Amino acid sequence: MGEGTNVQTRLVALHHLDAPWRPADIEQREGRILRQGNQNEYVKIFRYVTEGSFDAYMWQTLETKCRFITQVMAGDATMRRAEDVDSTALTYAEVKAIASGNPLVIEKATIDAEVMRLTRLKKQHAESLYQMRYRVRRLNDNGVILEREIANIREDLRTRISTRGDNFAMTVRNETFTDRVKAGRALVFAAAAIKPFESTKTIGSIGGFPISIERFDERATLLIHGKHSYRANVSDSPTGTVASLEHALDNIEDRLRERETDLAQSGRQIVDLTNQFEQPFEHEEKLAVATKRQQEIVAALDITKNQASSRVGQDATQQEGETLEAEPNQNVREAMRHGRSQAVLNNP
Repeated sequence: MGEGTNVQTRLVALHHLDAPWRPADIEQREGRILRQGNQNEYVKIFRYVTEGSFDAYMWQTLETKCRFITQVMAGDATMRRAEDVDSTALTYAEVKAIASGNPLVIEKATIDAEVMRLTRLKKQHAESLYQMRYRVRRLNDNGVILEREIANIREDLRTRISTRGDNFAMTVRNETFTDRVKAGRALVFAAAAIKPFESTKTIGSIGGFPISIERFDERATLLIHGKHSYRANVSDSPTGTVASLEHALDNIEDRLRERETDLAQSGRQIVDLTNQFEQPFEHEEKLAVATKRQQEIVAALDITKNQASSRVGQDATQQEGETLEAEPNQNVREAMRHGRSQAVLNNP
């Protein structure tokens, strides 16, 4: 059922008699039966394994490779690590355990996956703690800014002069207006003379605060300069322009309440995040038990011992050293007899 097979219209069951080396080969086989054109509504897929054979390790290898490929292809921007496919390399002890049907091999695969999962969760816990500490720092910095703004807005409330009703008075270019239409017309003319990306110095005052005009695009903006700054819009209507200014002055109380609400909410978030700092990793005990069991299995399987090739190399080196010690070079013996050891060793 590999590449080129075209008998999918009447397939009822697929039998995996062996485990291929690549996950793509599994998909290739099953893609012959799980595809459009099959006349059977339901199909069956069987996988055969022989206990005590290499089949278990092959399917485990396929799982590891498939997991790695899935992690890479998922496109998760938050993922910084992927499981290494090369970790499936066998040692001599593992081959011996598989051939003998040792149940520790299956347990090792299970405990390795558990240790990996818990280790990943612990890293995520540490990263979340770092993110929370960063958020607390940002909230503290923002809290300082909010406290400063609240103090400035309260000061503006104390110095604000009401312009409601007949109390209206505004100055534009050193001329005082008590008529809203005339004051607005003067502001509209002043705003029309400003070029894009320019701003004026103080052009007038209202409610006890100086005002200026700035333009970033086609629309100009009025700035009311108190201890805190407030914005109003310049429209084509003189009355609408003045109404926007008075609305900004009347909304100073709302601005104060918004800042106080933001400060209180920021304080609650700091308390909640700080309390989470004291919560340890909830699976710490499970990770310790799993790691200990993993070490016990590794020791039982002799996985950490040197391989035969290393042992042979060590034995050969040891035998060579013993031979050299037992039979020193004739020139060295002669040099030692005549006190010329340094010359002979430098020039063998």
